[in-house]
Amino acid sequence: MLQNPKLTAVAIAVAASLCAPLAAQAQSNVTVYGKLYPQLVHADISGATGTGAAVSRLSATPVGGADYTTNTMDAPNSRLGFRGSENLGSGLKAIFQLEMGFGVDTGMNSSSTALFSRDTWVGLQGGFGTVRLGSMDTVYKNLGDTLSFLGISSGNFISTSNILSKPGIGSSSSASFHLRRANSIIYESPEFGGAQFLFDYSLGEVANDFSRGAVISTGVKYEAGPLYAAIAYERHNDLFGGSKNVPSALRNDTNPLANSRDSAVRATVQYKFGKETRAEVNVAQLKYEETGGGVGKFRDYEHMAWSLAVEHKITPAVTLVASYGLGTDGTCSITGQACNTNGLEGKMFNVGAGYYLSKRTMLYAIGSYMGNGVSATYSNLNDGKPLPGQDLKIVAVGISHSF
Repeated sequence: MLQNPKLTAVAIAVAASLCAPLAAQAQSNVTVYGKLYPQLVHADISGATGTGAAVSRLSATPVGGADYTTNTMDAPNSRLGFRGSENLGSGLKAIFQLEMGFGVDTGMNSSSTALFSRDTWVGLQGGFGTVRLGSMDTVYKNLGDTLSFLGISSGNFISTSNILSKPGIGSSSSASFHLRRANSIIYESPEFGGAQFLFDYSLGEVANDFSRGAVISTGVKYEAGPLYAAIAYERHNDLFGGSKNVPSALRNDTNPLANSRDSAVRATVQYKFGKETRAEVNVAQLKYEETGGGVGKFRDYEHMAWSLAVEHKITPAVTLVASYGLGTDGTCSITGQACNTNGLEGKMFNVGAGYYLSKRTMLYAIGSYMGNGVSATYSNLNDGKPLPGQDLKIVAVGISHSF
């Protein structure tokens, strides 16, 4: 039986029109991106507190230590990622990101174990805002300290997070408020007149205890014209950031009856002066509190930290940047005993210059001074930790390329 060519053409056109919305909804886009910034680094470490010096009860007993220098090639937080979205219709999108860190100098994964060790998540975005599930930087980390040092401060020795988000005692990351958290759920509201609310909950995944090991991170940001302002809060439930960074005789973290509530609150203000200059101020309060410990055990430590950063473009190709951070010695208490914070202060000064060969490629030189009080161990070393009182002088030259 012969078909009518006109009817056949009409049928094909109708079928195509009906399938087009479904095909459009099924389409997704994927972007491959990354950043590489290897650098040659020279570090001088000196001035360890000598044996017998009077130090804080929260500090390790000083034993002195020889001065030394190191020369290395580092590639802090060089990364490769994949992100994309799918239009689901009615204003709803599925979104995702997978990101890995690796060392350009060695080719090794930066975490040595996890393949996608950086922000990796999947979520939905629509009129209600955005919901993401996965392993991600906390809201607290993302909202503050936003003036990136030439775009290379992530994981690098010039990051003021080493002062702003850490206690300056011990070396355990359990006390840090500048981390990525696994098992996270993040909600970001729609923007209302430049303001946005964000909430983050990381599950502790402890059997029979919903809150133990959990992290809550939340905040509000406001962006309008040249002004950026944010306030953020984060709480750690039973991570024992204090105990894991004080001498073993003071620790509570192995006591099943003990609990900890570590918290931080930070305010951030950034302002753009024309197209050439930006300045930012951060002020943070960090608290490490524990209960249920016996006499002679750590109870609490609280201190303030702040930073100031300025970036200035001399020409379209040349950018200068500098930052300063200070962590105060604060106050502490030990159950039933005296506690002091003598020498727990720390300060940090950074300078840098970038020369842009293109929008994606930059040559740079950076330098940092980290000064520790006699009891403090603030550190910006990529390899190793300082002894109490050691000062760190670090310089580097490198190349950064984004794609």
